[in-house]
Amino acid sequence: MTHTHSNSNKSVIRKEFREYVETLFGDILAKDYFEKISTPMEEYTLHIFQKYELIERIEDNLRQIGYEAKVHNEFPNIIITKPKGQFTLEFEENMKEMIVDNRAAEMIYQGSDIFIPGVKRANKVKVNDIVKVINQEKNPVAKAQALLNHHDMLVKGKGVAARNLLSPFKVPNLQEVGLDDFPAYFQSLPAYLTSINLEPEPNEKILDCCAAPGNKTIHLNELSKNKATIIAVDKSKNRMQKLNKKIAKYRLKNIQTKVGDIVKLSKSWSVKFDKILIDPPCSSLGLRPRLVHNVDVKLIKSIAKYQKAILFACDKLLKNNGTIIYSTCTITKEENEEIIHHATENMNYRVVKQNFVFSKTNISIDNFVFPVQRFTPGIDHTLGYFIAKLQKLKS
Repeated sequence: MTHTHSNSNKSVIRKEFREYVETLFGDILAKDYFEKISTPMEEYTLHIFQKYELIERIEDNLRQIGYEAKVHNEFPNIIITKPKGQFTLEFEENMKEMIVDNRAAEMIYQGSDIFIPGVKRANKVKVNDIVKVINQEKNPVAKAQALLNHHDMLVKGKGVAARNLLSPFKVPNLQEVGLDDFPAYFQSLPAYLTSINLEPEPNEKILDCCAAPGNKTIHLNELSKNKATIIAVDKSKNRMQKLNKKIAKYRLKNIQTKVGDIVKLSKSWSVKFDKILIDPPCSSLGLRPRLVHNVDVKLIKSIAKYQKAILFACDKLLKNNGTIIYSTCTITKEENEEIIHHATENMNYRVVKQNFVFSKTNISIDNFVFPVQRFTPGIDHTLGYFIAKLQKLKS
């Protein structure tokens, strides 16, 4: 007997978080947000930062493997593409199950293979078994073929455990397009706008204070025509190693990297920067797809406190009249509007208009009227995102 799961994007929403979003957005937009946040973005951007002459060929490659593709109307170095789906999952009765952790499930749900570190349980699974892949909430996310038996998964500890045969959505990746070694990467349009709104110029000194894995860092370098001095800082040694590999791979000479917490590093640094990009750790409530919503308000406030510490640290490193772009991939007011309100009320900053504005969200959060960009699933065809531009006033 075959069981069909056509509504495979069912998400688990904690009551406290649902009430938070309903208060923030109102009931109608909150409903749209929860519907869209459990699916991939409607549009993805492929950013090519060298070899621009090959963009049309890459666009054709995407079409040949079944993806819609077109060059962006205003940014000729990015290609807009869309995921495939939604596909219906069908499972045989008594099919063996592979349970994966909730974060891994979100990648598998949009086409990723099943990697060993994400597997929580695969009892009695043998090589070549066709299995139902479910998350920790028991919701199905894919049908897959096991490449290892359960025992070998435990022994190896890394690698691919199963090949994804069918998931509700399929998002393009560099390997699929044949661009593994090509100077290109997928990112969201808001992430692209984050760097371009900082408007880096040649010979400027620029800090990317929470940089890894480094796509925005590389974009800042591209925008400055490889002539700015860019310092990239991140707390994660492993994530910074990925950026260092990209820097070496693409022979980018003017980016310096440093592993550390900018809050601590700023206390001993005397350098002053012309511009700073702050894309701090956040609650990530804008990332898509998100199938489990279990963040509580206490955690949100704790994260916002650290974000204010990062802003204070960067203030000490920024020249008078210098510029900060502050961005997050989350929807909360504590991590977005309230941080900017803090900068204008308790620090010496003003919010300035951004020159590249594409957000369609036009909602007022607690009567906040500054010219920021808020991207909201349910309105925008992107992840949930926030961008603000600040200018430091003379003391």
